[in-house]
Amino acid sequence: MPSALVIARGAAAGLLAAAATEAGCGELVVVPNDHVALVRLVRASAPPRFVLADDSGLGAYLVPLLRTMADPDLAVPLLLRLPQGRQRRGLAVAARLGLAAEAVAETASATEIAHRLRLMRPAPLPTDPLTPSELAAAIEARAIVNRYQPQVRLADAKPLALEALARWEHPGRGLLGAGEFVPLAEASGLAGALADRVMRQSVADLAALHRSGARLRMAFNLPLDVLLHPATAERLAEAVTESGLPAEALTIELTESQIAHDLGAVRAAALRLRDQRFGVSIDDFSLSAAQAGLVSLPFSEMKLDRSLVIAARDDRAARGALSAVVRMAHGLGLLIVAEGVETLATWQLARDIGADLAQGWMVGRPMPAVAVPAWLSAWEMAVATGAASAPASPAFGA
Repeated sequence: MPSALVIARGAAAGLLAAAATEAGCGELVVVPNDHVALVRLVRASAPPRFVLADDSGLGAYLVPLLRTMADPDLAVPLLLRLPQGRQRRGLAVAARLGLAAEAVAETASATEIAHRLRLMRPAPLPTDPLTPSELAAAIEARAIVNRYQPQVRLADAKPLALEALARWEHPGRGLLGAGEFVPLAEASGLAGALADRVMRQSVADLAALHRSGARLRMAFNLPLDVLLHPATAERLAEAVTESGLPAEALTIELTESQIAHDLGAVRAAALRLRDQRFGVSIDDFSLSAAQAGLVSLPFSEMKLDRSLVIAARDDRAARGALSAVVRMAHGLGLLIVAEGVETLATWQLARDIGADLAQGWMVGRPMPAVAVPAWLSAWEMAVATGAASAPASPAFGA
């Protein structure tokens, strides 16, 4: 049955829950405020059909909540029940992020709200292609933003790291995932400028987290031509020195396809980064990479591709092959990150094959930096109470 997330207190919670049920939602999660809603969505195994929010439950976390909802993996339609004077701001933020959103007056009945929900449709997106000039302007205007997906240690569920993921807050298309604009950046000579924007924002956000007491590491991807530039390691070192971060707090990710492009040049670049005490990770690792000997390059970490982890969960032979690769990588001193950890079964599989860290929706979805402290607090409480071994929102498709 489709589900709905209701953010409200008192009588308003009952009204919005009744409206969601009338609109066809059979499963409801009702929370008292936007802070709890943010934590629920960040660990939802699947998005709810709607989010319904009343003024009684909205406060300082409304904008972080909307930014999280707008991520391409969620993109949840939103209905706001607000006083007339507050409707415009909420709808404007939602529109800028590309969220389908409606607002109703506080006098609207459950039947009227249900009717509005049934009529809600995503806004039509432009069909014309993105252009290099648009992207260049977005980089300059800082419309390229970061989202952060957490990684936790499988042995004790301790949060250890974040992966930075680039997004484009496009004025006419909403929040775009990296796959929609990174190829354009690489084809139009903007990869360096884009990488610089992502890197500097990652460093600034991580430094702020460290100042607040959250001593996490940060990983982000660099394009091959940026990675191979001899000055890249020095520029990264300058950035972390200015921020007060230790170099060990940053890990640079390279995809398997990047590494295979020029093994000799990649080896030299990885050594330059390791000499500056940065971590270097093989991202999207596959069994073919093991067969090609890529694991023996000077890396500190290996990320198992989501498809590998899911295949190993369902196939004994795949599990045996992956376990053998993990043992080999451990023998070389590499830390192993399992991606795609979305269920308790996948968590257990990642532990069984010997992975060190877990990353996936069960741990947390990509979120804006301002939402990370809320996720950290909720995750640590879940670990303390033994509730971290299941998604925070089982009604959302678990």
